[in-house]
Amino acid sequence: MTLIYAEDDAIPHGWRTRQPGLTLWAFVSVFRVLLSSLFYAAYYIPTSCRQSPQWTYSQAFRVRLLKIIFGIVTELGFSQSLSLEAGPISDQWVILSPAPDGSYLGGFAKGTVEPDKIGATWYPAPTPTSAELKDDSLIVLSFHSGSFLWLDGRPGDSGFVANMVNQKLGTGTRSLWVQYRLSGGKNPVTYPGPMQDAITAYHYLVKELEISPSRIILTGDSSGATIAMALIRYLASKEIVNTEFADLPPPKACLLFSPSVEYSFEGDSQAVDENRNQKTDYFGGHMAAWGARAVAPPDVVRLDDPYLSPALHPFATPVPIFAQAGGAEILCDSVKGFVDRMRSISGNQIEYLEVPNLPHDIYAIGGPLGWRKEQEEMIDSAVKFTLKL
Repeated sequence: MTLIYAEDDAIPHGWRTRQPGLTLWAFVSVFRVLLSSLFYAAYYIPTSCRQSPQWTYSQAFRVRLLKIIFGIVTELGFSQSLSLEAGPISDQWVILSPAPDGSYLGGFAKGTVEPDKIGATWYPAPTPTSAELKDDSLIVLSFHSGSFLWLDGRPGDSGFVANMVNQKLGTGTRSLWVQYRLSGGKNPVTYPGPMQDAITAYHYLVKELEISPSRIILTGDSSGATIAMALIRYLASKEIVNTEFADLPPPKACLLFSPSVEYSFEGDSQAVDENRNQKTDYFGGHMAAWGARAVAPPDVVRLDDPYLSPALHPFATPVPIFAQAGGAEILCDSVKGFVDRMRSISGNQIEYLEVPNLPHDIYAIGGPLGWRKEQEEMIDSAVKFTLKL
């Protein structure tokens, strides 16, 4: 049975999420991490004790450590607050104003959530001039991961991947990483806020900078892929017939890495915890349900909405799609189902890459978890797909 809303208690609450309990539990958790690290440092020495016999000692230990940390973050209910201040990246930071009102239609129209100013980071620095964008080089419009609760697309969390993708796509390639509004922190924004931000960023590129969509590659990993697919669906919908996007060509391609394409699954903590790959991934059901409940409260939207669960609602699109999943990640079956259903629509061009033994979103954190080679190879595959179009 398809879940339409995340559990009522999915968002962390209780004494650990507020002071003084938060500080107390954070202090206790430091010792929990230390003790757990000592235990697993010894426990994973035998290959047979690791989450997967195909993993190295380092990979097994790092994934376990990350899972422990994410568990503690969920217990504390810590999510990220964003700022529009440039900070140390003033030479590559831009503020994007909302597009004209007529750009946000259908489910993304103004309502309880209004389009607002957002920030974005250009790679490489500095921010390109209009003249520098007049050639035929590729432009990547990227949406980061983070369960709609964390990260911002700035160099601290996205710089390494952004520069790698640019370099592999060829000389002159630039990418814009969107700091879309999050559903946590001090000023949480629910659906369709992040999707409105995708329209804002797309309008900035194609209208303000006059970049042809045929040069634009959409990318997204995990929850960022939800946003990228929402933009693809929106651009393919009848809702844009009378908008300024109507007569434009489609984007060149859409590259998805460990995509979240079925929130009716991710919002079900029991289903996530019972998944066949739970042992070999680093997040649990409570964390997944938290993100789902935060972005999609019951009074706003259902989890099986086409824009949140495209795996359940295939559609025709002229945009070629590359989708990657790790064979050891919780979302693997969901991604495969999405690919199969999208392929069933005549005219769709979908390429699927499943990398054995990988947990979730190695595209973003392959280095820290010990899969740098696999991270680079999956990006190579996506680039090959793109450049042959």
